[in-house]
Amino acid sequence: LNVGLEGVQIAEAATQKAIHFAQDRVQSARAGGTSRESVPIIEHPDVRRMLMRMKAGTQAIRALSYCAAGHVDRATLGIDGAQEMVDLLTPLAKTYGTDMGTEIASLGVQVHGGMGFIEETGAAQLYRDIRIAAIYEGTNGIQAADLVGRKLGMRGGDAVREHLARIGQDASEHAALKALAGACTEVAEWMLSSASTDDRLAGSYAFTTMMAVATCGDLMARQLRAAEAEGGDTPFLKAKIACCHYYLDVMVPEALSLKGSAMAGADLLYALDADGLAV
Repeated sequence: LNVGLEGVQIAEAATQKAIHFAQDRVQSARAGGTSRESVPIIEHPDVRRMLMRMKAGTQAIRALSYCAAGHVDRATLGIDGAQEMVDLLTPLAKTYGTDMGTEIASLGVQVHGGMGFIEETGAAQLYRDIRIAAIYEGTNGIQAADLVGRKLGMRGGDAVREHLARIGQDASEHAALKALAGACTEVAEWMLSSASTDDRLAGSYAFTTMMAVATCGDLMARQLRAAEAEGGDTPFLKAKIACCHYYLDVMVPEALSLKGSAMAGADLLYALDADGLAV
């Protein structure tokens, strides 16, 4: 969980650095604008795409880490079901937290352009620092294997079923999140019933990402409801609402495409022997 939190920390630093740079760097007129004058690059759609992804992704993995930490506290107090949630959320927080942290740090380099690739801005340092996090304290592949090998079978699969059922029930206003929860359930049932060990492991990484995004989507939906209930009329709440919508409407649907990979099985991985791979 602490390594997953490193992803949050690097992602936040990379996002702040990229936004600051994009506010100052002036380059070209905005293609969709009316003026021919050059503007700060934060006005260009592609830079906005990267910054919104960085900001929304950082908030999502922070919520996931905080959710796991909250269950750690509840487990310490002996609250029923809390340790089970810690066990389930740990591979999600570690894997998705560091994967998203790496992606966000990479986007930070991209926002900076060539300046980001050299040492002057510090963007490249953040990318180097986070890249190790997917490797140590159990590689992300090992975390995914842990999810399908041990955590998926908790209480005969009911721990995962109940978690996904709650997400699906809470997602009535968000079609993509509801669909993702359903897709996760379908993959989980396949892995619990007919999939071989190799098939489960072959699809474990995709399934872990699907589960993490579904969980983050649920947490972002909760934040969205809370922000809207407060009126959404302060800069913080406006930003929170925009980021939640971006995650739910753009990033959650992406995870639906992983269902095929999660259920593809292991045969394609072994279509070539070791010598064949070296050709």
